[in-house]
Amino acid sequence: ASQKAATMLGNLRTTLTRNAGRFARPGLGARGVPMVSGTRGFSTSRAFGGIQSLVAAAAVTAGVVMGLGMLATTEPPSTTTKIERKKSIKTLKSMPIKAEAKEEVSKEKPKRRSAYSVSIGSKMPDEVQVFVEVSKGSRNKYEWDDALGHIVLDRVLHSAVFYPHNYGFVPQTLCGDGDPLDVLIIGDDPLEPGCFVDVRPIGYLVMQDEKGMDEKLLAVTAKDPRLYETRTLRNVPEHILREITQFFTTYKTLEKDKWVKVGGWKGTVDAKLLIESTHRAYLEAKKESESNRVFDYTK
Repeated sequence: ASQKAATMLGNLRTTLTRNAGRFARPGLGARGVPMVSGTRGFSTSRAFGGIQSLVAAAAVTAGVVMGLGMLATTEPPSTTTKIERKKSIKTLKSMPIKAEAKEEVSKEKPKRRSAYSVSIGSKMPDEVQVFVEVSKGSRNKYEWDDALGHIVLDRVLHSAVFYPHNYGFVPQTLCGDGDPLDVLIIGDDPLEPGCFVDVRPIGYLVMQDEKGMDEKLLAVTAKDPRLYETRTLRNVPEHILREITQFFTTYKTLEKDKWVKVGGWKGTVDAKLLIESTHRAYLEAKKESESNRVFDYTK
């Protein structure tokens, strides 16, 4: 404010000086005022001096006003302001307590759900829920890793073959080789590994490997309208069944310490009985487990 007042006074002085020189004419004084003798005359210096006095008085007045304004801004805080500050301090003190409570909740680890323990389906054995591990046309053999909680690449098929259809397993089942019941799902399009799909069983292939009985359930997607009429093995072309048999006969041929024995095909009724028996085996193994947790297929 003081700087602004000084600037205004400087501008006023400059304006007066310029105007005084503008009206100077011959016969007049140096400041443009007539040189008149006698008591009624006045000189240029006297007139200019009066103006300077007015300017000085204006400057003093401006200084007093600015001083009062500065005093007004430095007044001590009122009682109301002190009370508001105390309330703010109390609010800040209560915030860390809530933050600590949130930290304690976040430390609790979320419970991981195993794909092995997912419901087999309310319509079992007519329809069952299947976890997809391998897509149709792939050579990559993915498997569910229960410890990691995700699917992992187990191996790439050693032979020049690929999965003729989508491949996975039925949750809450246990076969003679210690693994869940494997499923081959007939369909036109590949399914994404890691997804669940409802299927309708139509038969199974008798099979055994180095670990024990390893039957392969054959099913179709329950929600595919193009396969609605496919209910039994009779609805499946014979050539497709021969392709599946050939695949499982040869897909482990080049792998060391592994062998496969493939038998014949069993129908829809036998497939449903297989689902029920493997589901009972899973429940019995789970009940006998000392920890009473989901059965560990890796042991």
